[in-house]
Amino acid sequence: MKVYVRNQDGAPLMPCTEAKARKLLRAGKARVVARSPFTIQLAWQCEGHVQDVTVGIDKGSSVTGISCVGNGAVLLAAEIHHRRDVKEKLDIRRTHRKSRRARTWYRPARFANRASSTRSGRLPPSIKANVEEVIRVVKQLPLPISRIVVEDVQVDIAQLNNPTLRGSRYQDPTRLDENLRIACLMRDGYTCRHCGKGNCRLEAHHIVYREHGGKDTLANLLTLCERCHDRVHDGTITLSVTGVSGHLDQIAQRSMQGKTYLYATLGASVPLTTVFGYATSAFRKRRGLAKTHTADALCVATLGSGEIVAPECPNTYQINFRPRQTRRQFHDLPRKGKGRVRYQVNEELAGFRKGDIVRVKGWWVKQVYSIYSPTATTQGRLAFARVTGEPPSALPKDCVLLERGRTVRWKPIQ
Repeated sequence: MKVYVRNQDGAPLMPCTEAKARKLLRAGKARVVARSPFTIQLAWQCEGHVQDVTVGIDKGSSVTGISCVGNGAVLLAAEIHHRRDVKEKLDIRRTHRKSRRARTWYRPARFANRASSTRSGRLPPSIKANVEEVIRVVKQLPLPISRIVVEDVQVDIAQLNNPTLRGSRYQDPTRLDENLRIACLMRDGYTCRHCGKGNCRLEAHHIVYREHGGKDTLANLLTLCERCHDRVHDGTITLSVTGVSGHLDQIAQRSMQGKTYLYATLGASVPLTTVFGYATSAFRKRRGLAKTHTADALCVATLGSGEIVAPECPNTYQINFRPRQTRRQFHDLPRKGKGRVRYQVNEELAGFRKGDIVRVKGWWVKQVYSIYSPTATTQGRLAFARVTGEPPSALPKDCVLLERGRTVRWKPIQ
């Protein structure tokens, strides 16, 4: 396992081994600044010589893969699990706003007062949150990043229109072009056009066979499952459907929303390039790697150089996000002489706050999930996520603060 290092001025350096990190910590020449990913900071300003580190990003709507490649090895790999509750929370906020507005009937009506919703270049809040999560993680990477490579659209439209184009291709020339195959599957919704089956192995079938003069065009291709594909070539069944190419642009040009904002933000400080999804897929299949987000990110990072880097990485993390306390206020029913009474919200207890990382009774490392109020007969307690064999709560005197709560949580994957 690698230990990440920062210079005295905070600039990231190349990682070191665990043994070297222990020697630096015991000698007082470094201190721990982050526990996950484990990072130390030097007590003196060293020369700062670093090697090139390329970050590959396999952007997804639910999970995004990241792979940092340097010195012929994967220095860090991670899966970003995006928040999926942003739209729901906005819907709830809108409902409460409308309800509150209906109760204040004495105020003049207001219409079209959301100027931010109509401004040019606006991103929907859910899309913006998704993109900004990637930006926040990249900025927190404890490595000296020299280049960023992002997987852009799934297919290359220019190559569909002109198959004679040549570039960095990593497939067998006797096989169907991966760019064209993926475009066919996307057009047909990843389902068999004969039996309607999905979630299985799919093939791009030539309606007019190559030996009969059929061409490698989208109009001559049809998506079939493996069973129907074999039966068509055996002559057991006859297809009664034809190829479709009318909505090619609608499907093939589908790209990641918010990509302009992502590229502009990340490319402002580090050189950024993009690759096509079909090329990444072909490179991964050529190498025989499993279909995972981190493996795709590794292929994105090494596609341009063609470097063969082992996918194994002990420094692999799952990244989640913890939203901070919202501005929403909770109140009880009005009481005589007091009016509306706000619910008691325990934001802090004995210096501990929600989200803090603590060591419980010198053994368990836990994150404060909630705070129980002290009563006349009991003391306040810090509550944690329930795990079998571990304490669900503890007194503040039994806890030691390790790290203040952060909204970005890095969880090592064993």
